[in-house]
Amino acid sequence: MDGKWAVGLAGTIGYISANSISAHSSFTNVFRYEEPVKPPCVVSVVAPGWFEPDRFLQTSLGSLRKQSVVQRYPEVFDFIFVGCEGVNLQIPAKLGYRILCAPQGKLTARHLGNLAAEGDIIVAVDTDAVYPPNWLNLMLKPYVEEKGVVATTSTKWNGALEPLIALPKKLYYASRMTGRGSTFLKEAYFKVGGFNLNINQRSLEAMMAEEEVGFKKKLEQLGKVVLVDAPVIHLGEGVEKRGLHTYPRGKRVYAS
Repeated sequence: MDGKWAVGLAGTIGYISANSISAHSSFTNVFRYEEPVKPPCVVSVVAPGWFEPDRFLQTSLGSLRKQSVVQRYPEVFDFIFVGCEGVNLQIPAKLGYRILCAPQGKLTARHLGNLAAEGDIIVAVDTDAVYPPNWLNLMLKPYVEEKGVVATTSTKWNGALEPLIALPKKLYYASRMTGRGSTFLKEAYFKVGGFNLNINQRSLEAMMAEEEVGFKKKLEQLGKVVLVDAPVIHLGEGVEKRGLHTYPRGKRVYAS
């Protein structure tokens, strides 16, 4: 195990331990070291964010740069941060992200990032989640090992409840493309017409219906969408309740 891997692994485990997230067998895959599989093409990681605390940005964006497959094949990856309002841009800049400014609206930001992506595979992530070291390797492996894959989607870690809800959780996430952790072919995104940017992006329900459920159904018309048992950790749960933020004039906007 090399030094960079050890530092990334120790940092993520330390973060989890500090926030009392219990271990479970379904979670070991994202921490277990294995020789990363080289992605079949350039991969673009697109991370939108607004009004994220510095510690969230540093933890989330840093965990993506420390992915085992990124450390092993750095030349294959392209990192993009989208959204300039209310965030410390020095953090993504120092971590080597290209920075795009976007108007308010998560799908608008994702779409602009997808347009700018240099990779043929796009990784959709959020800046209020931490990604254990083997997560991205597991998410990209199906493109190498299986035929007809157009997308992969992951799950979310539920802490102490994990042993009780492992099966229903998989059924839930099998029905959607989670914006917190999924990948898809750039070509497939544009073939299905991308996201409908005309929906009400201030509505959590409308956003989830379009970004997660509707997008998956459209991608399934082109090929296989694989559910990968590689959970991510939402920084806003068990640490701080986040997701819906109150903005000036009392408007509530889904930001990340």
